[in-house]
Amino acid sequence: MNCEDVQTLLPDYYDDMLTPVTRYALQIHLQGCETCNKELHEISLLFESIAGTNEELPSLDLKEKFTKMLGEEMRAEEVRRSRPGKNVFSIRSFFTYWKVAAGVAIFLSGILIGQRYHASPETGSSAQIKVLQSEVQDVKELMMFKMLKEESASDRIQAVNYVNEMPNPDTKVINALINTLNHDKNVNVRLASLYSLGQFSDMPAISDSLVSSLGRQTEPLIQIVLINMLSAKKEAKARKPIQDILNSDKTMKEVKVIAAKGLKTI
Repeated sequence: MNCEDVQTLLPDYYDDMLTPVTRYALQIHLQGCETCNKELHEISLLFESIAGTNEELPSLDLKEKFTKMLGEEMRAEEVRRSRPGKNVFSIRSFFTYWKVAAGVAIFLSGILIGQRYHASPETGSSAQIKVLQSEVQDVKELMMFKMLKEESASDRIQAVNYVNEMPNPDTKVINALINTLNHDKNVNVRLASLYSLGQFSDMPAISDSLVSSLGRQTEPLIQIVLINMLSAKKEAKARKPIQDILNSDKTMKEVKVIAAKGLKTI
């Protein structure tokens, strides 16, 4: 991990929301980086300050005002972009703006869910809450698919982490995770995808995908996590890919030890 990746993950590290592997890699970096330790200290002071303030809930019409403001800004931006020779809004800056807007929308929707839940205990409020929860998940899915295309590994990790907040991810989301596990160029992103998929490993289709992925993984750390995950489930289909890893001359000694233990468990 470099300093940019670490500093992006520091808020989640402070809140203890990282996967064990990512947390360990971040801690290794912190042991030798004064700059990132200083950044972590500043984040902890900020969070402690926020925790000590009284919560002020916005009015119920805040979401409507925000949506109106966002729409007006987007229309104004389209006008500016349509002027010849006035391409002042790059694709990257537009995407950054879109991410911020979507993040605020998620935050506001969460506030409104809490407000309506406390203010409307009658049966009708349940439907409203479900609608709002659905809207929040839709935004998170959009964010996930957009951010998986980002160059920054920390952005792609954040995209994968959105799945952890989805109680029932659909097939498109699961397929995106599997594709990320098998093809992403960054090992930490692939590990994040693996841990997210592990939450749903009781589903036969996902279990089969993990078995298939084991046969194509060459990164020792991912091999170890996959072997442990599948052997803990006593997944019989994993015997062959684990045996292949054990027999391969390219497999690290440490991985072979885990593979041998896994075969005894299945």
